[in-house]
Formats: sequence, C-alpha cells, structure tokens
Amino acid sequence: MRIAYCDDEKAQYIFLKELTDKWESASGKSCDIVVYASAEEMLFENQESFSFDFIILDIELGQMNGVDLARKIRKIDKKVTIAFLSNSREYVFEGYEVGAARYLMKPLTKQQLFPLLDMVLKSLEEEKSYIILGSAGEKVKLMHSDICYIEALGHYIQIHMADKNLEVKKNINEIAKELGKDFIATHRSYLVNVSQIERITRTDCILSSGEKVPISRNSYEAVNQAFINYYKGGEL
Repeated sequence: MRIAYCDDEKAQYIFLKELTDKWESASGKSCDIVVYASAEEMLFENQESFSFDFIILDIELGQMNGVDLARKIRKIDKKVTIAFLSNSREYVFEGYEVGAARYLMKPLTKQQLFPLLDMVLKSLEEEKSYIILGSAGEKVKLMHSDICYIEALGHYIQIHMADKNLEVKKNINEIAKELGKDFIATHRSYLVNVSQIERITRTDCILSSGEKVPISRNSYEAVNQAFINYYKGGEL
C-alpha cells in the first residue's frame, strides 16, 4: 500500500511509522510511506497525478491547510482515499465536503488507524488491477486494462497503450511478476495483455488495435492455451 503523509511535525511521522509497522506485522501486508512537510511540497512533487492508495493530511499545516490541499488533490484525483489528522474538530464538516474517509484526532491510535488501513486494503483488492511505475522522476499509475503490450529495449521497457507509449527503466522479467496472470510472454522481449489478443497465428499475436506482436516457437503453446482459457471463461 502506497501512503502519502503530509505533516510539518516530524515526531508525528515517527509515530505513524511505528503504527504502520505494527499493522504490517499483523496483516502481512506492506506500506510504503512518502512524507511531505508542507502542502506546497506535496503539490509540487505531484503535479500531474497522485499515485497513492491512501493520503493522510494534517489539518494545521502552513500557508495552505489540509482541507485546501485536499480540494486541490480532488481536482486531479476524485477517488484516492483521504483522511485528516488534527488536534481540533473545527474542520470536521469541511473534511467530509472533500470526500474524506475519516477525521482522526491526535494522538493517533491503532484503534483509529488499523480499521482505516484495513478498509483501504479491502478497497484495493476489490479494485481493478493496476501497477505503479517510475517515469521521468515521477510515479505513474497504470491500469492493466490500459496496457496493450510491453516490449523490452535493453535495460528499459516500452509500455504500449492505445493512445501513447511509456518508456521505463525496468527489467521485463520483473514487470512480468508484478503484472501477474493478466499478461503472457509471447517472446523473450514481449509481454501481451491477453484481453487485447484478437487472434493468434504460429508467428504472431494480432491485437484488437490491429498491431502484431511476435510469438516465439517455444511460447506458442502457452500463448495459445492462455488465449483459449481467457475466451472460454473470461479469465486466465
């Protein structure tokens, strides 16, 4: 679970980290926390998208408070789960106006945080599959369904989508493990989204877009079986 935490008090982050460590031990899941000391820093670092599963905002920040920050986040991301943390109940109603899941009072306790992390985790597991990748100094969230195929280019991979391509420094075997069963290796240099395959021949996958992706001799049987399984039952 990728969490953004915005608070100008370092001690509060240390306490949050202690609680999330305990939740990780209890749940068997992991948390990656990105910390911002101000609203301005968070907005500067995430100008195009907020690639987080959960955002926790302190209300009492600096020039821009947590509620105003949440309003700006909502202009970019309508769905990410947001919770507020505060010493005061003054902004409770404003918090719910921006779709906050919780308004938490300091000091934060595991009784407050654990059910919230459980809720976010459950929501993620029910949500469509996606992957978060680094590109040009920023994180990008891509839905599996938006990816047509992936091509290995040396130390990089090129992700082919219907409207654009994205190049990322990553090994194709690593991303194959992250993507899981939605994708099949047609060749040592190609991964294809099975749902995008229109038909196959002995040498190529023909995708819904009309593009052709090569199939190696050694991969043909596995690709053919994945294709048959998907279109029989709608899943691999």
